[in-house]
Order: sequence, then structure tokens, then C-alpha cells
Amino acid sequence: MIYQKNHFTAQYKIKMKIEYTLDVLKPHQPSIDQLARTLEALTGVKAVEIKVEEIDQKTTSITIIIAGSGNISIEEITKTLEANNCALHSVDKVTIENWK
Repeated sequence: MIYQKNHFTAQYKIKMKIEYTLDVLKPHQPSIDQLARTLEALTGVKAVEIKVEEIDQKTTSITIIIAGSGNISIEEITKTLEANNCALHSVDKVTIENWK
């Protein structure tokens, strides 16, 4: 994100980037493509990356990286995962960049 100047009011806007790395356990359905599209539709989300770590008989262990603006809500992400029968094991990493 960049630091932008509004030329009409000469005020500066703060741009913030947030990135979460999540350890998630999911059933084989929904597919990772479908889950990524569902997460990308959340407010503030600009990018979703899902990597399969391990596939068991009934579940898939995945790492999800979600990036976007300061409007991302970890609570909404968790609710969306639960609505798709996924379990959030841990938030492994959080990166916040604030460009003033």
C-alpha cells in the first residue's frame, strides 16, 4: 500500500496492509479453490493463498495466507471458515504494514 495525497484537500490518507498466516484443518469439500474464492469475497481481503500441507483420509491440513487492507476482520475470517466446516488451529503469523 502507498501513502497517498488528496490534491483537493491536501490531506494525507494512511494506507495499511494486513496479512494473516493461518493453520487450518478442512474436510475434502469444499475445494481449496472454492474456499479461496469465499474468503476473497470478505471485506478488505485483496488476496488469498492456500497451500495443502497434508491430506489424510477425511481431512486436509492447509496453510492460508490472507492479505488486504486494515478492514480485514479475523473474526469474520473465523466465522467464514467455520461456516465451511473448517477448523482454525492457529494464527501462525500476523504482519501489519502502516504507511504514514
